[in-house]
Amino acid sequence: MSHNITLSELNKRIKETVQEKFSERYYVVAEISELNESRSHAYLELIEKNDSEIVLAKARATIWARTYRMLKPYFESSTGHKFEAGLKVLLVVSVEFHEVYGFSLNIKDIDPNYTIGDIERKRLLIIQRLEKEGVIDMNKELLIPTAPQKIAIISSETAAGYGDFIDQLQNNDYGFKFFTKLFPAAMQGEDTESSIINALEKIFECEEEFDIVVIIRGGGSKSDLSWFDSYQLALNISQFPLPVISGIGHEKDETIVDLVVNTSLKTPTAVAGFLVDSVAEFYNYLNYLSEEFVQRVNNIILENKNYIEHLVLNFKPVISEIINAETNKLDLKKVFLKNSINIITQKQYFLLDEYQQEIKNSVKSCFRIRKQNIEFHNIKLKNITDKYLVANRYKIDVLEQKNKLLNPENVLERGYSITLHNNKLLKSTKALKKGDLIETKIIDGSFKSKVEN
Repeated sequence: MSHNITLSELNKRIKETVQEKFSERYYVVAEISELNESRSHAYLELIEKNDSEIVLAKARATIWARTYRMLKPYFESSTGHKFEAGLKVLLVVSVEFHEVYGFSLNIKDIDPNYTIGDIERKRLLIIQRLEKEGVIDMNKELLIPTAPQKIAIISSETAAGYGDFIDQLQNNDYGFKFFTKLFPAAMQGEDTESSIINALEKIFECEEEFDIVVIIRGGGSKSDLSWFDSYQLALNISQFPLPVISGIGHEKDETIVDLVVNTSLKTPTAVAGFLVDSVAEFYNYLNYLSEEFVQRVNNIILENKNYIEHLVLNFKPVISEIINAETNKLDLKKVFLKNSINIITQKQYFLLDEYQQEIKNSVKSCFRIRKQNIEFHNIKLKNITDKYLVANRYKIDVLEQKNKLLNPENVLERGYSITLHNNKLLKSTKALKKGDLIETKIIDGSFKSKVEN
């Protein structure tokens, strides 16, 4: 059994073994999962993943300040990408073990060509996948409206490219009006993919309000554009129901988003110019149609004017002859009509005399009958009136007798009295209270009382 040793002794032996066994430098392929800079040093976490994105290995690594000051600008200028987490790199490392800090890799060099190749390989795999799924050209198959003026914008509100786009769109030389609505999204960094997809989903909820979608941003580095080489982002854009136009601000490079959109332009101002030109083209076409219509109408009028003049010259004699013939017919009809009217008039005069005598006799007979009816009704009315007067006279007598019986004086004569309170007839004791004065009237006078109880 070996004797006991301290932890430092064990770590020292491990360090010596590592130095002996791993004295060379090694080329290691890994992905940068974390990158932190401190006092000009760089501290990294390197990982290796399989095709299912499962982490197979992990190690700490360090680039000391002197080396990092040279490697970082060289890598970024060679690849066009920032040296940051998420990149796959080919590193030259030495293996180190420290008694206190443990195992780590010391990075001596980086091969930028490997990273360039890996980025391009991933890009090609995404393109091939989109082609295999048959979606890469779906958005290109949509027709941009003839005059697109209702525009959904995906951009960062603070991006310079967004301001340039709006300025050029609103201050166009033609004075065209555009309706725009911004759906804010990150245009660089890890949130780029999720925020643009989220903006697309919001636009989809009200797609009938818009003609097209534009994705715009200002200029930036090549690494900023790498966020647009996303499969999920490309998949959402390619299948979007509205035409999508990109202008993400880079003159040389083409992202996967540029490949799947309906129309790819280099800058936001180029997108604005494209939209203005589209409306202007439609406007000019309408002007052309208007001028063409006016010209054709003028030609038709001119052609028909000559034809009408020709008809007038040829048909004038025929028309005069027809007019004369119709005039003669009209004169004959006038004579015939006049004779017919005279005959009818004479007949009507004779009939009128007969009708006059009949009417006179009828009137006399009516007057006689009416007079008889009036005399009959007068007699009938007199009889009814007499009966009514007799009946109502009896009723009046009865009412007078009742009224006489109800006269207060007659009531008093029968031994009754009338009580007044405040000169008003007292009908209930509820209207009285202790101390009130009441007046009682009887047949031969009145007297006052004071309420005690």
